Amino acid sequence: MRWLFLMLALGCGATAGYLGLFQKSSFSGYSGEQLDLLERELTGALESSQLPSRKKAPGLGPAERLQEGQQRIQAERQRRQYLALALGGMGLATLAAFFVRPGPSRFGPRASPGEEARLLAAVGDPAVLREGARQKAAALLGVSPEAPPAVIEAALQAQLQQRDPARLAGLAQALQDQALRQREELVRARDLLLNKPSAPLPPKP
Repeated sequence: MRWLFLMLALGCGATAGYLGLFQKSSFSGYSGEQLDLLERELTGALESSQLPSRKKAPGLGPAERLQEGQQRIQAERQRRQYLALALGGMGLATLAAFFVRPGPSRFGPRASPGEEARLLAAVGDPAVLREGARQKAAALLGVSPEAPPAVIEAALQAQLQQRDPARLAGLAQALQDQALRQREELVRARDLLLNKPSAPLPPKP
């Protein structure tokens, strides 16, 4: 029984790590109150933009941009909810694993060292998983995982310059959104290699 709780804890931990490291958006650095305020402002601007106008400009109008901003805020709220659930599940599963340790008199028999070793082999060593993530981040930036911080920063700036929003003006909105996501992934890759928390990118105008 104990190994089931350990597997559940590891699964919740992996989910929380994925949501916390690789699913961040430009709104991840905002507090709940800031998101509420921003959403109210977007709602008011959307209501104003929906008033009848004489002529609609071709392409993506202000209303569509405001709706997209609201959708991104809702996605960030869902990410935070799922992250909290994953962390809570990991904590509960870990506590349950400790409670079943005494033996069959409680929740179930204690897993043998051999079973724990097989579980670790099936799920993966956290150190190996982290090293794999560092390898992917280094490949994304085009540097070595052990490159000096100055080299990593220079590689990041070069990649960001290629995806500068000012250079993408006039392109399709889908391409601009893709470039924005790539910029966020590059920043997270830099932060993973330098072992520091990600700083949120400014929201898209």
